[in-house]
Amino acid sequence: MKRFDQNTQEIFVVDLNDLIHNKVEFLTGQFSIFFDKEEVIGLYCYDNFVVNCIYTIRRVANSFLVNLNISVPLPVYCDLCLNKFEYDFNLSVEEIFSTSFEYTGKSEDLYYFIFDGKHIDVGRVCVENFISNLPSKIVDNCKRK
Repeated sequence: MKRFDQNTQEIFVVDLNDLIHNKVEFLTGQFSIFFDKEEVIGLYCYDNFVVNCIYTIRRVANSFLVNLNISVPLPVYCDLCLNKFEYDFNLSVEEIFSTSFEYTGKSEDLYYFIFDGKHIDVGRVCVENFISNLPSKIVDNCKRK
């Protein structure tokens, strides 16, 4: 398990050599990132937590399609009643990494990233998607709704 540090450039890097040389059809794996409860500004956690991610990377023409399934049991306070509870954060993400802009995919839901063509930091993609997709208010099943 890797500890999240905002000053670290790389979090969890995957080497694409086997995909580039057609030795495998896809790469898959999983990793976890430990967050101290003080790391995410604006998220009021009462305890530390772990971001879990399962990834699959496929080659598509001159690009790489990255699928991430992110799950986090977040120990937070309800924004309405301030009770402690565990919020189940789950997110599925698809992103394309390309060494050129030649990909002709039709989906508007995909994001495109330019990269060196040899490595993808799926940890960075996971953390960025986790933080940017957190809800602004987290509410338990309390009676104050």
